[in-house]
Amino acid sequence: MLRTLLTLAMLAAGSICGAVSPGARQSDIYRARDRVMPAVVHIQPVIKNYRTGELEKQAVVGSGVIFHPEGYVVTNYHVAGKAERIICTLEDKEVVPARFIGGDPSTDLAVIKLDLSEYPGEIHVAQFGNSDSAQVGQYVLAMGSPLSLSRSVSAGVISTRDRYFSSDVRLPSGERTGRYNLWIQTDAAINPGNSGGPLVDMSGRVIGINSRATFLANNLGFAIPVNVVKDVTGAIIEHGSVTRSWIGLHCQALQELENHFGTARNTGVLISSIDPGSPAEAAFLKAGDIILELNSWQVSARFVEELPRFYAMIADKEPGSELNLKVLRGEQTYNFGVRTRQLGDLMGEDFECKGWGFTVKAITRQMQIENQLDDTSGVMVVGVKRAGAASEGGLRREDVIITLNTRPVASLTEFAVLYNDLRTAVDPRILLTVNRGGAVRYVLMKTDESKGELLRE
Repeated sequence: MLRTLLTLAMLAAGSICGAVSPGARQSDIYRARDRVMPAVVHIQPVIKNYRTGELEKQAVVGSGVIFHPEGYVVTNYHVAGKAERIICTLEDKEVVPARFIGGDPSTDLAVIKLDLSEYPGEIHVAQFGNSDSAQVGQYVLAMGSPLSLSRSVSAGVISTRDRYFSSDVRLPSGERTGRYNLWIQTDAAINPGNSGGPLVDMSGRVIGINSRATFLANNLGFAIPVNVVKDVTGAIIEHGSVTRSWIGLHCQALQELENHFGTARNTGVLISSIDPGSPAEAAFLKAGDIILELNSWQVSARFVEELPRFYAMIADKEPGSELNLKVLRGEQTYNFGVRTRQLGDLMGEDFECKGWGFTVKAITRQMQIENQLDDTSGVMVVGVKRAGAASEGGLRREDVIITLNTRPVASLTEFAVLYNDLRTAVDPRILLTVNRGGAVRYVLMKTDESKGELLRE
C-alpha cells in the first residue's frame, strides 16, 4: 500500500513539474526534425581569398535554411559573402545554383536565392520563431552539413541566451562582427559546415542561425538569434543591404565603476573612446562621459551584455537623424545633439598584384577610423606571399601604400593603373612608400615581370 502511494505521489509530482516521458520527448524531436529538415540546404560556394598574398579561389561548405517561398535562403556571411559561384543541394539531393543577394558582416548573415527555373520539385519553407522567448535549459536541435557530410541533426539545450562577443572578433574575410547582437549558446554539436544552418526549438521553429563553434572547449556552439535574422533578412530582400546609423562612440560596461563615476546602479552608458572626425566628436562628447538618456529613454550598460542593445538603438535610426543625449560629465548633466551618419562599408574591394606577390584592399571610411588613418587615400596590404618580391622587400600585412615609385596613390583605381603601368617597366625595382603604424617606411621590391621571378643578387 505504501509503495502504491509513493508511486502515485511521484507521478503527481511529475505531472505538476511538467515532466515529459522519454517517448514524448522523442516524438517532439521527430516532429521538429520533420518540420525543418526538408528546408535545410547544403551550400557549396567558391569564394575569393586574398589574405595569402594572391587571389585564391577556394571551395568551402556551409549550410542554410529556406525561409521564403520564392527560394530565399539565409546563411552566414562568412559562408557566402565572398562567393563567386554558389551550388546548393536540396533535401531530395537535387543540385541547383544560387546567387548572392546581400550580406551583413556585422551580424554574420547573408541571403542567397535559389535558381528554381529547372528544379522539378517543390521547396519546403521553414518557419521563424521568437528568440526572445527562448529559455536557458530549453531543448534545441542544430541542423546542417557538418564537415561536408550529408545533412544531420544534433540535440542539446540552450546554455545561455545572451552570450557576448567583443566587436573586435573578425570574420575570415576580415570584417568585424558581433557589435549589434548577442548570441545563443548551445551544447548541441556545431562543427565546421554547420555554419548557416538552423537552430530549432521543439515546436519545429527556427530560433537561431548557427554561426560558430569553438575548439577551445567541448559543447560550445553559438547561434545568431532569429529576431536579429528577421530584421537583417527583411532589409536585404527589400534593399539589398542593411543600412545603419553611426556616431562614432565606443563604450564599456560600468560594472565596478559606478562609485568612481558617481552614478546610480544600473544607470548610464560609459563612453570609453570617440572616433576622430565622427559626429560624436563634432558634438563635443568626450571619453569618460556617461550617457543617461537617448531621446528621453533611460539607457544603461552596467554589464557587457547590454552594450549591443545600446549600439543597436543608435544603428536602427535613419541616417541623418538627430539624437538628443543627456550626459553626466563629472557632477553636472548636459544635453548634446548629435546627427547620425550612415555607417559605411566595413571593408573595401580587393586587388591582386600577381607579379609582385601581394594583395591590397581599398580603404573605406570605416577602415580609416578603425586604423586611425588621416584619410582614405592609399591602399591597405591584405596579404603577402611567403616567396616573392614583396616578402623579400619587407612588405607587411596592414601596411598602407601611399606612393608607387614616388607617384601618389589616392585610391584603389589609381593604384591599379600605376601597377599596370609599372609591371612592364624596364627597371625591375619598385619603391613603395608605406604608412606602418603611423610611421613612414620605404619598401624596395626587385621584380622581373617578364619572367615573373624575383631577381636575386
